[in-house]
Amino acid sequence: MNWFLIIITVVVAILVLLVSLYLVVHFQHPEDRNQAWLPKLVVLLGFSVAFWTILLFPLDVANQQACDFDVPLSSCSTMPMKELWYAMYIANMAIVFIAVPFCIFYYEADSEWSVFRRYLSGFLWALGTVFVVGMLIGIPYAFVGYAEYDVQGAVSGLLPVSYLEDPSYNYSRCIGLFASYDQDANRPIRGGPGRGANESLASGGYFCDTFSNTVANEVWKVRVSIIVYAMAVVATLGWILFLVFGGIGLVALPIDWIREFIRRPKATITRSQYIDRARDLARRAKDILALGDALRQEERERGRSWRWRRNIKALNTQLLVLEEDEEQLELVYPQSEDPDYKWVLTVMGFWLKFFGGLLGLAMSICWVLQIILYILIDPPVTPLLNEVFIKANDAFPLFGTLLFGLFAFYLQLAVTKGNFKFGLNLLIFRVHPMRRGATIMSSFLFNVALILLATTASIQFCATAFALYADGTAVYDIFGNQLTSIMGLKYIYTENIFIYAMLAFMLLTLLFVLIRGPDRWKRTKLEDVYAM
Repeated sequence: MNWFLIIITVVVAILVLLVSLYLVVHFQHPEDRNQAWLPKLVVLLGFSVAFWTILLFPLDVANQQACDFDVPLSSCSTMPMKELWYAMYIANMAIVFIAVPFCIFYYEADSEWSVFRRYLSGFLWALGTVFVVGMLIGIPYAFVGYAEYDVQGAVSGLLPVSYLEDPSYNYSRCIGLFASYDQDANRPIRGGPGRGANESLASGGYFCDTFSNTVANEVWKVRVSIIVYAMAVVATLGWILFLVFGGIGLVALPIDWIREFIRRPKATITRSQYIDRARDLARRAKDILALGDALRQEERERGRSWRWRRNIKALNTQLLVLEEDEEQLELVYPQSEDPDYKWVLTVMGFWLKFFGGLLGLAMSICWVLQIILYILIDPPVTPLLNEVFIKANDAFPLFGTLLFGLFAFYLQLAVTKGNFKFGLNLLIFRVHPMRRGATIMSSFLFNVALILLATTASIQFCATAFALYADGTAVYDIFGNQLTSIMGLKYIYTENIFIYAMLAFMLLTLLFVLIRGPDRWKRTKLEDVYAM
């Protein structure tokens, strides 16, 4: 057993748990500070499982490389990675389809309800979600829960091993199919009854396919386990989110970081300037409050019309802008016991974003090149990052694994960024925004479910992009062989439909951020937004 890997795994798992705890504490709404403990626990586990799943990939690679190449994997005492993958995906599905629905409907239940009624409401909604998902997975599994592999069929006869001791046997010929065999004489019965009796074994027999040029191409169909099929269905659903969030995030993440540095405040403001800007924020807050009251009155009188819904979305957008402007005002007028020290930390934070944006831009370009040159072009033009990771491991053990983990972790950050970016800019589908110190538990739960679903596709995408580097790992056996061969789903992956769609979203996002600029909607006047 590789105890070094076990220790690293435990340490990283604890660090991820602490980071997830920081996210919950840092983003939670003040009203949830000392309550909603069950949703907080689900959110904490959800974030942890999402990042554990991503980091399980480099662990799988390191585990596969823990033994020497001359030692068979079956004889190598390594960590049970396949069982760990199954456990992680079961936890993923349990959180998404059981824990999150229960907590959302428990948390959003009428405050006048009793505790038992709120628990019952959450339980019934979770039970209904499990039933629907179970039907969506169970019914197709019963009929098409098979993996199909293209193989070349070859059929041979059967002989005891002892027959090979006969010096007259010509090993250059195949073993034919004989009607019967004389165990006492240790030879096939010549001229026996039935099809395929041969006068001489050396002269061959029926179905000696490998000695002819007529080997048939066949489809080998094998039943997959229900866990693997459920993973395939969930990963396919996750791909719909991943191609959107990942495509947007890989472009928006580095560009937004660099733009934040370029548009950073260059100096602090005076107290009088702070008071003037604070008054302007207060005036805007009163306008938003008045518009909110007007929309509430319209809802009571006319109901929720299409125009009312559009105005509500616009109102929520302006509320988010107001909160962001307040944060910017606090940046340029630091208030603490040592304002100069706080301002230095702010400046350092912007420089870190700048260097992080440059690094992210390079990694996004590498991801695009890896997709085009290794995945889409057949045969691949170059292994690219696969070769980089392999050479890095040759230079220093585990260095390539750490580099690979960095690319996988960056992909997860891009998915998270795409989640938030998509929800803030598109009105046709609004993702619950997460804001520092102002995120309610229902938004937490909703985003955790989306990120967990997208993570399933992220792993499958990494297994495809780094197939050469991950060869022989448990995750490649699951995602590279079984999941991409399942009936009804294999053509989506073999034709790279999701990959092309992801590149399309990346191109659209690039055009959007270059042409539209840095969030022009933030400068829209209230009277130009609302059509009352």
